[in-house]
Amino acid sequence: MILWLTYWYPDADNPVRGNFIRAQWLAARAAGAEVELLFVDMAKGPKVIDVTWKRGPEGEHILQVRSRMWKTLYHTPIWATNLLAKKWTNKTGLPKPDALHAQVVFPAGILADQLSRRWNIPFAITEHWSKAGRWTQHKLFGQRVRGAYQDAAAIYPVSEHLKQELQQVLPAIEQQRFTVIPNVVDLDKFPYKAHHISQESKQVTLLGVASLIPANTKIKRVDLVLETLVSLVAQYPQVDWQYRHVGSGGRLARLQTKAAQLGIANRVTWLGGLDSASLCSEYHAADLFLQPSHTETFGIVVLEAMHAGLPVIVSDIPAFSHWVVPENGLRVPLTTEGFTEGILSAWKDGMAPPALGVMAKKYAPTEVGAYIVEMYRLLFGKRPAR
Repeated sequence: MILWLTYWYPDADNPVRGNFIRAQWLAARAAGAEVELLFVDMAKGPKVIDVTWKRGPEGEHILQVRSRMWKTLYHTPIWATNLLAKKWTNKTGLPKPDALHAQVVFPAGILADQLSRRWNIPFAITEHWSKAGRWTQHKLFGQRVRGAYQDAAAIYPVSEHLKQELQQVLPAIEQQRFTVIPNVVDLDKFPYKAHHISQESKQVTLLGVASLIPANTKIKRVDLVLETLVSLVAQYPQVDWQYRHVGSGGRLARLQTKAAQLGIANRVTWLGGLDSASLCSEYHAADLFLQPSHTETFGIVVLEAMHAGLPVIVSDIPAFSHWVVPENGLRVPLTTEGFTEGILSAWKDGMAPPALGVMAKKYAPTEVGAYIVEMYRLLFGKRPAR
């Protein structure tokens, strides 16, 4: 049995947190891998420490920790190492795993590194985190981050550009230990519909999808979209420019206030979180998809929008360099001017993206799940199947 370790996982309070980790785990399980998942759920609580073991709706194990000093516990995974080494079998009824698979180097990768020593088993790290490269040089935690990568039997970045970044900051690690395993994107949920935007369009609906949690303030630049909307209205007031946003979080109130201050509140619709069917309807109804990201490791929603046939305007960052080409969208500078010019260019020149075709197949749950099983076979010398 291979045990996945993660500090990111969706639940009722955070339905989109780590949903890409959940999707990979379910894909591996469906492909026949004997994989259990432990979600170390840490948050603030009224007591010094309160620990509860739970099972989630899909069989995931949950180590729920509520504590006044939860940030300290989060940043020092030796505490979780000691607890798991002593309590895992007693609390779950499961034997010691054959291997560990950490999701994100900090803190899950460090936890896996420490547990692998206690249990004398190998571990691998899948890297989803856009800050991973920078954290190899972190003043407090950089040494432990580098050590976890160095000790891992394999490192699985979710994209080619993340792999290249990690190889650059970790030159001592052999390149063959890095293998890209992409995120799961079930694109069958977002079927292609032909779109065509042109200057004949007198109403243009712009769509964005991003979590509005405070931690994303400098990463998901929804504020820049609002400023872009002001610029579009000023230049072409005869066009009914509308922006619709999918996603929720603590930034919403501030963004609503900003829209009101800019005088565009009547042009912005905040949709909150949506299920796949409702999101697909938004993709099909919009004219352009916007993704003003400072950084991305993958960019799942951009791929979804493209598969649904929606033209995309994205920031010019490495994550999108292999996907977004002139036939289906534009990569522009992460500025109000850049996005304004990109939107107007698509509107004036016209854009009608073709279907993605076979490119989308490699992200399917069946493909990613089978690939994970194959990587386990190569890494651990046997097929970890039921």
